[in-house]
Amino acid sequence: MYPEWVKNLPQIDTPFPGAFGRLMSSAHGQVVLWEFANGATVPPHRHGPQMGIVLSGRTVMTIEGETREWLAGEFFSIGDQEEHSAIVDPGTYIIEIFEEPDRHKAND
Repeated sequence: MYPEWVKNLPQIDTPFPGAFGRLMSSAHGQVVLWEFANGATVPPHRHGPQMGIVLSGRTVMTIEGETREWLAGEFFSIGDQEEHSAIVDPGTYIIEIFEEPDRHKAND
C-alpha cells in the first residue's frame, strides 16, 4: 500500500508482535506508518499524546477503559499518559503522530 519511498524509511524496533512500522522523526515528534499484515494485539500502555488515522482495515482500541472500533478513514486521538490498548485486524494500515520525539527507535 505504501509507496516505495516510505518502504525505504527506517524500520521501527517495536516490542509488539505483528506490528511493522516505518519511522519519520524530528526534534518535534514522530510519524509512524504502520502495517499489520497478520494483525496484532497491543497490550495496555501509556506514553505522551498521539493521534492517528486508519488508512485501511480496522482496529479496536480501549482508551481509558472505553472500547471503540475505528475503520478506514477514521481519526483517533489519545491524550497524554492515557492508558490504551489495541486489537488490529490483519491487513490494517495506520499512520500515527507522536508528540514525543523519542517514542520509537529505529532498528540499527
